[in-house]
Amino acid sequence: MRKIYDILNALFLALTTYTVLSNYSALPDRVPVHFAISGAPDRWGSKSELFIFVAISWGFTLLFYALNLAMPRLARNPRYLNIPHKWEFLKLAPERQAIYWELIREFMTATTASFNLVFFLIVRATIRVILGKTAGAPFKDLSVGLVAILLVMIVYLPRMLTMPKKLIRGEEF
Repeated sequence: MRKIYDILNALFLALTTYTVLSNYSALPDRVPVHFAISGAPDRWGSKSELFIFVAISWGFTLLFYALNLAMPRLARNPRYLNIPHKWEFLKLAPERQAIYWELIREFMTATTASFNLVFFLIVRATIRVILGKTAGAPFKDLSVGLVAILLVMIVYLPRMLTMPKKLIRGEEF
């Protein structure tokens, strides 16, 4: 499943970057960069501020992928992490613990994909408003991304909280 999230992350990063770059020359120098919940612009700035969304997406993704790369090192010394049933979990064989660490890595990749979707939707909605294709940034444009974040939390948090105890009991996955 993590490979699917990797593909989604690459896709949303590319779409966010492409959307800003491909529309940049058509944008006026002063653009709305923040919207009220009603969809009306409530802060204006330079069109170059749109690159902040691109930078945040890339930065967030790089941070989470760096944490993913560091996971094997963290797993060797998990005393610094908050794990349910930690002391029993630490007594498990490394290959049993690896099942849990892989779930954490998948969760972080899924979380990154859902946040990248939100940033793409923000950029797309903002540019549509700037180009006059919509009157205001409708909340419904972002709702898909917010639902994706919620679904990631609903799917992964219960599993992350219960898996250590199941591993301790010897259940298979």
